[in-house]
Amino acid sequence: MKSNAAVHSRQKTRLVVYAGLMIAVSVVLKIVFEVYIPLGGFPSLRVNLTAIPIILSGILLGPWTGFLVGVISDLLCFVIKPGGPWFIGFTISAGLSGLVPGYLWMLFRSRNVKGIKWINAGFIVAALGILFATGLFSIKDATVYYMGEALHPLLLTLFLFLLVLFAVYPFIAERFMKKADAEFSEDLLIIVTFEQVINSIILNTWFLTMLYGQAWMILLPGRVITNIFLIPLYTLILSVLLKVIPKKYHLRGLKTKRA
Repeated sequence: MKSNAAVHSRQKTRLVVYAGLMIAVSVVLKIVFEVYIPLGGFPSLRVNLTAIPIILSGILLGPWTGFLVGVISDLLCFVIKPGGPWFIGFTISAGLSGLVPGYLWMLFRSRNVKGIKWINAGFIVAALGILFATGLFSIKDATVYYMGEALHPLLLTLFLFLLVLFAVYPFIAERFMKKADAEFSEDLLIIVTFEQVINSIILNTWFLTMLYGQAWMILLPGRVITNIFLIPLYTLILSVLLKVIPKKYHLRGLKTKRA
């Protein structure tokens, strides 16, 4: 019969190995796929998939392991492929990309949290408020304008469809999916929303204003729009990964939710 010390040692070894794998995947994604979108003359919007293995590590390996995976990944990415000056705020934000989803997943799995279905709808309302308040979007003579140019009806329709689907998806999932599947997809979407709002929209925008001296209102609208597309994309990818990864690799996540 194996001793508790031997079992604990093997679990720690597995944890280190899996965390190293997540770090490696994050670095590779940084090298292979990353796009910078300049806002106000600065490379202020970074679009990549490096956050996915970090979020995944927080869910499967635990929040603090996810935090370390994010921090180490960010430092290695800066050494291998720097995209500007190193700033500790972005390293902390990368760590939070694993810490926040890890804690939220534990919370949602351990108890039935009320009212979370409305979080995405609240995000959409706030996002539209920001976009119109900053003048990025405007309405005149029943026409929607983007940066002063009339938005093509097809693009407007697709954009509105995405917004509505984003907001009502938790309610649709609850109505048409099995309870376990609905809770899984609902929790994951809201966790990714929290993570992106905290890190990408709030913290990283703040750090960029500190680093480049740009005003919040110049940087914020573009980051909001990008995350309206990135959050569903991240959620879809993570949902597929969590369902196809063998259960032996699920060291912390995917516990049955309590009533």
